[in-house]
Amino acid sequence: MQLLADVSIENNIDFDGMIARLEALDGKQVTAGVFSGFNAKKAMWNEYGTARGMPARPFLRMTLYENESKWSRAIVPKVAALFNGSNVQEVTSFLGVRMAQDIRTTIRKGDFVALAPATIHRKGHSQP
Repeated sequence: MQLLADVSIENNIDFDGMIARLEALDGKQVTAGVFSGFNAKKAMWNEYGTARGMPARPFLRMTLYENESKWSRAIVPKVAALFNGSNVQEVTSFLGVRMAQDIRTTIRKGDFVALAPATIHRKGHSQP
């Protein structure tokens, strides 16, 4: 993801501190999703489908495609805040929370292949 920002500089600036905070951000990754246990398997089956006939319901990829540019725009002020003393944890936490919220929104929208009638009957609702 590429970030573009306009920054103005005033007097009495701690350039060493700024550089250190920016360097601390370099190489950081923010991830959101389902990472372990049986829920991770179910998430993978939903994301890619199965050979046993379950169609793909790509909630992670859809979220990424629909929100990547929004995330880029939202994170720019947080990265710029590093110049004013903010820390890397604030930047990464902000983005992680935003990503998780958007994944939940994509799932709730449920804009996926409909569930099979037997699945709807078993679950008691049609929400994938």
